[in-house]
Amino acid sequence: MERLVIEGGTVLPMTGQADVYENGVVLVEAGRIVYAGPRDGAPHLAGARRIDASGRIVMPGIVNTHCHAAMTLLRGYADDMRLMEWLQTKIWPAEARMTADDVYWGTALGAYEMLSGGITTFLDMYFPADAVARAIQDTGIRGIVARGIIGVGGPSEALSRLDESREAFHRWNGKAGGRITFMVGPHAPYTCPPDALQACAELADELGVGIHIHLSETRDEVEEARRNWGKSPIRHVYDLGLMKGRHVVAAHCVHVDDDDIAILAETGTGVCHCPVSNLKLASGRTPVAKMRRKGVAVGFGTDGASSENMLHILGSEMRIGAIQAKELEGDPAVYTAYDAVAMATIEAARVLGMESEIGSLEPGKKADLILIDAERPHLTPNHDVFALIAYSALPGDVVMTIVDGRIVYEDGRLTTMDGREIMARVREAAARLVRE
Repeated sequence: MERLVIEGGTVLPMTGQADVYENGVVLVEAGRIVYAGPRDGAPHLAGARRIDASGRIVMPGIVNTHCHAAMTLLRGYADDMRLMEWLQTKIWPAEARMTADDVYWGTALGAYEMLSGGITTFLDMYFPADAVARAIQDTGIRGIVARGIIGVGGPSEALSRLDESREAFHRWNGKAGGRITFMVGPHAPYTCPPDALQACAELADELGVGIHIHLSETRDEVEEARRNWGKSPIRHVYDLGLMKGRHVVAAHCVHVDDDDIAILAETGTGVCHCPVSNLKLASGRTPVAKMRRKGVAVGFGTDGASSENMLHILGSEMRIGAIQAKELEGDPAVYTAYDAVAMATIEAARVLGMESEIGSLEPGKKADLILIDAERPHLTPNHDVFALIAYSALPGDVVMTIVDGRIVYEDGRLTTMDGREIMARVREAAARLVRE
């Protein structure tokens, strides 16, 4: 791995709102941050490649806490539908026709898109796990693989998917220099009966990994849970023991009451906030500010490209999520620009249980960082750099993305694979999937 000296930019380590270093320096060695701060305090790093970051914002890579990357294959295929109708009549039938090769190329396109907009880490719930892991390896992104597990077809269905998860874990966990890790991925309480959920918990304990699950995404889901179990999906999962003694990452959590929020806080469950997908599907608005006041870690997620249509947090989830939080509380001061940037970086890392490795530019952490071109009309002038990022920056403003100290995206080009081939393969697969 080459040594890097990134100098002359506005450095945002995300170690506190006051920590902003104009004409700052970031030093990278052996894939990790050596230094991030003012030029005057930077040690000498011999034999390093020097990157001029003048006019750039240098900040931690963005963390996408919830994604279905291969659903790039279905971008624009089934828009303007209600969630369950969308899943049952369009998405699930199309997914049943996907091959492992389709998923590989769809995930590769998702990774390409994410890297182009500054996302360096994502948590993915999809299948088959091997195809997802291979795409993570080849594109250079950092990814957590959670093979989606559905148990409505009976115990054998869930068990076969649990076996696949176990086997993929042993093949891939820690590979690609540690960029590939795993969680167990029960889809949701409405697709996984109690025995399947408990089997997922047992597998997570066996492998020593966390659990990723959709919870309380729609009002209908919550009402059905109360009819079936006499409690909310979050209380149901908690009472089954899924959230006790293990790290859980819960997607959406839109329709929650005070009891649900107390459970999330008590158990240290991280919440993935996907405001654009939730608004587009008319699922509702997550009470983000209220959750955070109660001590719940919340990070932005994109969901899939078939619901959000883009896999971007800059200019999309971050901007809309920040505005929505203010509107929901009826107070523009309740949620700040810094809060939004934190929810895309260090707080998102906390959601995934990875805050000791990523999410901020601190010595010893993984060298996952991005450079944003601040010399754009919509980023001029710069009165508040956090406001620029939260409310004005767009994915196309990212000019360099670095993962593990390696430049994987630079000036519009993926450096690890042929981006044109990825797009061509996805176009070919997508045409077949919707035609069949």
